[in-house]
Amino acid sequence: MLKIFSLRGRLGRLRYFLFTVAVIAIAAAAIFVLTRLLTLPGTRQAFSLVQGLVALTYLLAIIASLCLMARRLHDFDQSGWWTLSVFVLHLLYSYYQAVGSLTAVILMGIFLLAVHLAIILTPGSKNPNRFGEVPGAVGAPI
Repeated sequence: MLKIFSLRGRLGRLRYFLFTVAVIAIAAAAIFVLTRLLTLPGTRQAFSLVQGLVALTYLLAIIASLCLMARRLHDFDQSGWWTLSVFVLHLLYSYYQAVGSLTAVILMGIFLLAVHLAIILTPGSKNPNRFGEVPGAVGAPI
C-alpha cells in the first residue's frame, strides 16, 4: 500500500505523476462538494465549519504533494529538502499574483513549469542509492 505521506524511499516518474494527479483530483472533488454545501438551505450556520474543511483539504493536498515530490527527488539521488525551495517558489508566484504583477507572474509561471517538468522527466538512478532500492524492483517498497 502506498504511504502517501511518507518521506522515505523513492518514487518513479510515472507513479509520481499519477499520484500527484490523483491528489489534485481528490482535493478538487472534495472542495467542489464542500463549496456546494454552502448553497443548500440552512447551511449558512455551518459556514465556518465548511471553510475549515476546505482549508484542511488544501493543507492535506499540499502536504501530500510535498511528500510525493520529496520521494521523487530521492529517486534521482537529491535531498527531499529541495521540495521546500519549490514550495517557496509557489509562495512567490502567489505573492506576485496578489500584487498584480503580470510580468512576474508569467516569468514565475514559466520557471515553475520548467521546475515541475524537470522533476517529472528526470530519470531516476538506475541502481540503489542512499534513499533505497530502485522503484519497482523486487523487494522495493511502493
